[in-house]
Amino acid sequence: MRSLFVLVLLLMTALYAETQEEAYYRAMKFEEVGDIPAALQAFEEAVVLPGPYTEELQGIIRDYKAALGKSDEESLNAKDGDSSTSFWNLIHVAGELGFYGMLYKETGLDESEKGGELFLNVSPYVDLELGDWSHTFAASVRGDYFLNNDEMTLLDTNDWNFILSLEYTLHGHSMLLDLGYDFNIEGKELSSDFYAWFEKDLYRFEKQRLGAVAWAYYQTSGPMSYALYGAWHRTVPEGINGTVYAGAKFEADSVFDYDSYEKSRETATTIEELVLRNTMGKWFGPVFRSRVSYKFKNKITVEAKMNLFYGFAVGGPDSDFESIRKFSGTGGLTVSWKYWKMNYYLGLERNYKHFELPDSYKERYRETTVLTQLKLGVKWDI
Repeated sequence: MRSLFVLVLLLMTALYAETQEEAYYRAMKFEEVGDIPAALQAFEEAVVLPGPYTEELQGIIRDYKAALGKSDEESLNAKDGDSSTSFWNLIHVAGELGFYGMLYKETGLDESEKGGELFLNVSPYVDLELGDWSHTFAASVRGDYFLNNDEMTLLDTNDWNFILSLEYTLHGHSMLLDLGYDFNIEGKELSSDFYAWFEKDLYRFEKQRLGAVAWAYYQTSGPMSYALYGAWHRTVPEGINGTVYAGAKFEADSVFDYDSYEKSRETATTIEELVLRNTMGKWFGPVFRSRVSYKFKNKITVEAKMNLFYGFAVGGPDSDFESIRKFSGTGGLTVSWKYWKMNYYLGLERNYKHFELPDSYKERYRETTVLTQLKLGVKWDI
């Protein structure tokens, strides 16, 4: 515990630097009082910092230069020899140190299971601006250690797991492509997963964007998902921010073939003759994802999120399985405070899953499961 305190203290003292949001706010203050040269300089300082407003800042800077009659080439020449544009200043390190307290409950369980997860994630990345395109190359290392794991038998977690990740992001004027690969080590088990996210803006007005999203996820151990969304975003330095995705999702995962197993029990005379077989359970249905936050001037942000999915089974080991309906939902509230490059957070999140089961499956699946998590930690981006 002492080493964790020392790590947090070192990060707090080492990261005294202006964030993109702070530089953005400073530029807007210059703009309000009519100091256009100072505002342009502040916007240009903000755009080279990592943050969520890079694309918006690039558009503001282009508008300023057009109004002032400055070309991009003139602006670049004016910055020759400036160390802030060197390659090493394009390298950043993001990370997160946190703890999740977990409370798990399912139907038929007399008492809730209690446990915790301590984790550290470090992600070095490089941002490159080439013309109108932004390229980000990232790698990350994450380690998780589960507390009281022996007492949480139903969640079926290992004492620890280790994840190595690679990510590439391409960001243009009206599109985003994000590709990633994770290599997971969970105890003695190894698995890999891949994901792809493509988003295209179709319409913009004021601080809002409307667009379309295609998303895909595949894990070598079985789970896979594909989704199409309509998207809405609102992004401002202060006030209400929001993101909403609504669409349809297909997902599949490995499920045990109970029907074949029960039939084999009637005829088998040895254990070797029993059918122990997994097949794919497939689901399709509407999906809704949202995040809404309010950013205060004192750098405190309150954020609420909700993710909902109602799935109709469209494939599985038997006809009874295909009559199952599944509802899963996640809701949470988080309060965070940004201090320099550090972002401290405290939140509560609940994951809920409910199955509408035929009689033959009521003894095989739990109808309702609830996982409640208390989250606290710190994130940084330097």
